[in-house]
Amino acid sequence: MAKNKLGDLLEKHYRYLIIGGLFLILVIVLIVFFVTRKGKKDDSESGSETAVNTGMVSSTVEVPKDKYEVNAYPNVNSLMEQYYNALMNGDSATIETLCDVLSDSEKFRIEEKAKYYQNFLDFTVYTKKGYRENSYLVLVTFNILYQGTQTPAPSLDSAYVCTDPSGALYINKSELSEDEQAYLLELTVQSDVEELIEKVKVDYNKAIEGDESLAKVIDSIDTSVNEAVKARLSEQQKIEAEAAAQAEQNAQAANAVSNKVRATDVVNIRASASTDAESLGKSTVGQEFTRYEAMDNGWSKVDYNGTEAYIKSEFLEVVEAAPAGEGNAEAGTGDGAAEGASESSTSGAATGDGANTVKITSDNVNVRASNSTDSNKIGTAQKGSTYKLIEKLDGWVKIDYNGTEAYVSADFVE
Repeated sequence: MAKNKLGDLLEKHYRYLIIGGLFLILVIVLIVFFVTRKGKKDDSESGSETAVNTGMVSSTVEVPKDKYEVNAYPNVNSLMEQYYNALMNGDSATIETLCDVLSDSEKFRIEEKAKYYQNFLDFTVYTKKGYRENSYLVLVTFNILYQGTQTPAPSLDSAYVCTDPSGALYINKSELSEDEQAYLLELTVQSDVEELIEKVKVDYNKAIEGDESLAKVIDSIDTSVNEAVKARLSEQQKIEAEAAAQAEQNAQAANAVSNKVRATDVVNIRASASTDAESLGKSTVGQEFTRYEAMDNGWSKVDYNGTEAYIKSEFLEVVEAAPAGEGNAEAGTGDGAAEGASESSTSGAATGDGANTVKITSDNVNVRASNSTDSNKIGTAQKGSTYKLIEKLDGWVKIDYNGTEAYVSADFVE
């Protein structure tokens, strides 16, 4: 499927003359041009298969040779009347309802250009049957009276009008198939269309010759409108970028609870997802972070003092609420964890099973040198870690902690 709209298509294949200063207004793009086409067939032929080759578009389609009809379809005239009334008033909202698509750039141009219109006069609508069922190539001739001028500018516009499934007409600005492009291009180079274009061109030149200020006014308007549209697009892009950034922040804040993780060991916090990256600091055991992303490469992107940083995912666990009744003086905060020089220090957990092991049931359980809360703290055990059981004591269990006999409260093991 080709990406050409009618106006884009004509611009690529023809030289054109701007009539009435309407070029680049919305969907109905000026098609005033001098056509140079080699090997064009005699337009007196009735409808037949014509090989159309316009450079970029090449297809064999059946193109009727009938002359255009003038004001022949009241529903088409009504659509164009609505369009031009909205265009003159800068009513982009109404124009959006008449077209299948309308870009922000086109909306801004409609609104800016309308500041310079005084009136649209003397409309005539010419139609040729389009490629689709109940569609039309529409040519409109009229006069534009600009603010600050006395001489109307003869103008000619084009539109591809189609019918939607409900039977309503709309101005088509979307993608065209290769056959559709070829068909429309063939219509625009038929002699009746060329003669109409040439007539408007002659009338326009006469108006310019009779009023030298008219061309200057049109050029000045085009320059002012282009600058205004460019400024509005730039401002909108800025607003959209700020809105996107705020939305991302809001999403991160909304997910902060479920994305909370804590370090299970002393681990380097890196500037990027690599062990070769700069170390921004080290976590402490039990330190919590907001995780933005668990990456496929084994790293997690986290918030570290307001900056995006990276920690190996294997040294993080999702924060879970402690069961009721757990947590007392022996559930520590990890503030005594020793710092290591590698990505992580040794956890101290020993493997085992059955009656010869114990499992820690709470986070940040203090590991002590003797069975007393007054004894020295020599480390911290994390929930789910298992250790070799040496002996059960009154309120305490003796475990093998990194090859050293140590003690944890029996309240936090099973």
